[in-house]
Amino acid sequence: MAKLRLSHPTGKLRGRIQLPGSKSESNRFLLLKALYAPNLPLSGLSDSGDTEILQRLLNDYQNQLELNAGDAGTAMRFFTAFLAAQEGEWTLDGSERMRERPIAPLVKALRELGAEIEYPDQEGYPPLKIKGRNLKGGLLHIDASLSSQYLSALMMIAPSLEQGLEMRWDGQPVSMPYIYLTANCMRRMGFKVFVLGNEVRIPPQFKPELPKQIAVEPDWSAASYWLAMAALAQDAEIYLPGFRQYSMQGDSIVAQLMAPLGVEQTFIGSGIRIHKAAPLPVPAQLNLLDTPDLSQSLIPAYAAKGKQLQFCGLQTLRIKETDRIAALQNELQKFGEACAVGNDFLHLKGGFRASFQSIATYGDHRMAMGFAALALLHPIAIENPEVVTKSYPAFWEHCKVLGFVVEEL
Repeated sequence: MAKLRLSHPTGKLRGRIQLPGSKSESNRFLLLKALYAPNLPLSGLSDSGDTEILQRLLNDYQNQLELNAGDAGTAMRFFTAFLAAQEGEWTLDGSERMRERPIAPLVKALRELGAEIEYPDQEGYPPLKIKGRNLKGGLLHIDASLSSQYLSALMMIAPSLEQGLEMRWDGQPVSMPYIYLTANCMRRMGFKVFVLGNEVRIPPQFKPELPKQIAVEPDWSAASYWLAMAALAQDAEIYLPGFRQYSMQGDSIVAQLMAPLGVEQTFIGSGIRIHKAAPLPVPAQLNLLDTPDLSQSLIPAYAAKGKQLQFCGLQTLRIKETDRIAALQNELQKFGEACAVGNDFLHLKGGFRASFQSIATYGDHRMAMGFAALALLHPIAIENPEVVTKSYPAFWEHCKVLGFVVEEL
């Protein structure tokens, strides 16, 4: 599909959507299972492209010397640490965009633990030549300013290290909730994990008391697109089953961040009900340092509502699947929103006008799904809509369930 035309004849959303499993939980449990519990049953796994890539890597590494993580950033970081702690030699590569995404802080930390990793091409970036071995562990100081995935990758191999692992960092890491999520996933697997201020301590634990099975929660990042749609709809009543009221996914804060747009969620039974509500006051600033993946759900919705505010803490968006700050600015300008941007912020000016526009997706799944909500105000076109398979393959079918007209152009 080169392009989709997306519209909604009534502007009213009614229905039940079974969202995919959390990509973040799925990828953590898959790696932990491969490391410590190969026979542990996992249910509710994500069907995202990223999770499929990690599963393929875990299935292939014992029989292949050259491995490719494609454009899956989580798989690249997690699997780098995984291979470094295994006996063997591999070359781990990625897509053209992945070769532009930094991995030096993780490689530096693994080298300090005794890993042998080289850069065959550009220093600090994939591909990587990894000679895996048993690592001793110990004390690490790590740069956590670019990605929390570096810390999560190291945390998950820590129980297998002879001395366990103690990690410290300066300042506030980006996406700190993902570090807590990793710790929670490990605790559910029976490991002892201590997160104390600016450090993590994980003792060596070779035989944890494993659970009988693990159930993966649905994905809160995926839920964010439906909250954005409810905010722009004339009316909304959407049920998303399977969510926990006290989730460890950082993106579960999305309902609070959407509240100024007149939408809220209510937990009923095993799931959430999304519906319209009286809007709360719009803040002057929203800091997304802990939840950068919500940017493309929140910013188009706030822009479409004509709100004026600054989104900050966006520095990691520059090194994602695309430069997401530039992509948001480019596409919002098509609607008359002349937002101001910097290295870590985007400031909405309030000039949005709904009209038919063709949205470029830049090879980025979140651009497609975040801007889809605008079709509730006026028909739009989405270019390269297949990018949603990276995290949410059923997205366009679920749009149809809630009354959207989805047509190939």
